[in-house]
Amino acid sequence: MAESAPTGDFIIVAAIDFGTTYSGYAYSLKNDPTQISMNQRWIAGSETLISLKTPTSVLVNPHKQFDSFGYDAENKFLDLLDDGKEKGWMFFRWFKMILHNSKVLWLFDKILVLLFKRTFNPNI
Repeated sequence: MAESAPTGDFIIVAAIDFGTTYSGYAYSLKNDPTQISMNQRWIAGSETLISLKTPTSVLVNPHKQFDSFGYDAENKFLDLLDDGKEKGWMFFRWFKMILHNSKVLWLFDKILVLLFKRTFNPNI
């Protein structure tokens, strides 16, 4: 039996472009579905480049908790390396193709939820 579409009062439609090298997202709100918004604030390492996409990179702290994604992850990991403080940190890049493993996919789902929450509520 085919599953039916979920019902309810959805207020947002989100699209995530999870790429092998770069990622991005866009969304529209129910009250104005033709107005599509994209993140235009990914700031590269030099802080002079603004991009619609960010590297598909993740940084995990020594407690195995999500720390940062994209340019933020790359910049922080480079700073940790420069200061000799990278021990215990885990930096992942170009990992999309291994996500077919269910255990890895579960971790990725948790990371996506954190990214989404932090994007719309930076105080998290």
